[in-house]
Amino acid sequence: MDELFLHYIWKYQKFNLTDLSVSDGQSLKVFYQGNHNQDSGPDFAEARIKIGSIEWAGQVEIHINSSDWIHHKHQNDPAYKNVILHVVWTNDQEILIEGQPIPTLELKSIIDLDLIEKYKRHIQSTNEILCSDQFSSVPQLTKSSMLDRVLVERLMEKSDRILHRLKENKNDWEEVTYKTLAENFGFSTNKEAFKRLTDLLSFSVLKKILPKALETEALIFGQSGFLEGEGDDYKKKLRSEYDFISKKFQLPDTMVQAQWKFGKLRPDNFPTVRLSQFASLLHKHSQLFTFLTQTESMDVLKKKLVVSVSSYWQDHYDFGKPRKKPIETIGISSFENILINTVAPLLAAYSKYTDEQKFIDRAVELLESLSPESNRITRKWEPLDQKAKNAFESQAQIHLFKNYCQKKRCLQCNVGVKILSK
Repeated sequence: MDELFLHYIWKYQKFNLTDLSVSDGQSLKVFYQGNHNQDSGPDFAEARIKIGSIEWAGQVEIHINSSDWIHHKHQNDPAYKNVILHVVWTNDQEILIEGQPIPTLELKSIIDLDLIEKYKRHIQSTNEILCSDQFSSVPQLTKSSMLDRVLVERLMEKSDRILHRLKENKNDWEEVTYKTLAENFGFSTNKEAFKRLTDLLSFSVLKKILPKALETEALIFGQSGFLEGEGDDYKKKLRSEYDFISKKFQLPDTMVQAQWKFGKLRPDNFPTVRLSQFASLLHKHSQLFTFLTQTESMDVLKKKLVVSVSSYWQDHYDFGKPRKKPIETIGISSFENILINTVAPLLAAYSKYTDEQKFIDRAVELLESLSPESNRITRKWEPLDQKAKNAFESQAQIHLFKNYCQKKRCLQCNVGVKILSK
């Protein structure tokens, strides 16, 4: 038995509702089970019940054993003083609030055993997506509503991280955009390395030389640790520029090149290539946050963000290592990745910060207009006839799999609830 299952049982009233009674023998009638609380505090708020002849409104707390109230130290938390009903699987200990017993409903004798067995079989499935065998039987409307819900959750989670970073950076949106964009360029492999770079090189320093392309590259590659040691003429040129700039701004120590990862990466994803693209984009857009939040046209975004890289990096993927086939600009896939993982979250965060709905609406519209991502997670949904149509759906699929399927939170998922409710 687990608490999530008991939350599901209470939320959907999946037990025998006739002749209910609480621990002291008084009758119990449930008018409204309450709103499920996903944050700290009692599990359900604003419930309405009747115990004996008295109607109550307040909070409901749920545990496997009533003694868990003590184990969780709720007796020391003022947030639990307004609990009007304790719902438990086993009532193994009387619990008091300010000297009075809490009315307690024991569930183990009033739940259908078939439902318990069905849940056990479901949760013990060896499928990565537990409901995959029954997924096709769920109405598309249910699936779509869950994707809508988790996409909003994903945007809110990302926006909360951005707002936390904003607070750390004294409400400097340009600095936060710079740091967010940097992590985006690092992908999962070099995300931490890019983060380290922006810790060593603040945007307030970088923006002073952004109008000059060569100096911008020199500063970024120098702080990244890539200008140490011998190299070709271009590397030496950047090193000379970097030595002057670092002394001028009294920059801290550089990164060590070994902090950057090349293994198992295609040349187009080498950190040297990504750093050159990052430098070019910042050089072209020194006020990136303003541009990203105020530009509504996808065509304008594409035109401005698909920037050309410097002539050296059009022909090289690392210092002294020429390309077989030159490239001129940031690729379309990289452009779309920036929109998905930097622009949409920034718009969501700015919407929350300003309390203006139009920015979150633009974030959603942006994702709906972009091609779907294709990766190991989105491909898991394809055999279930759920191939993503756009980035909105692929982002939702990623969040659903990571935060619900992998964590077996089926009872908090519209699809899982629909299957178990059959």
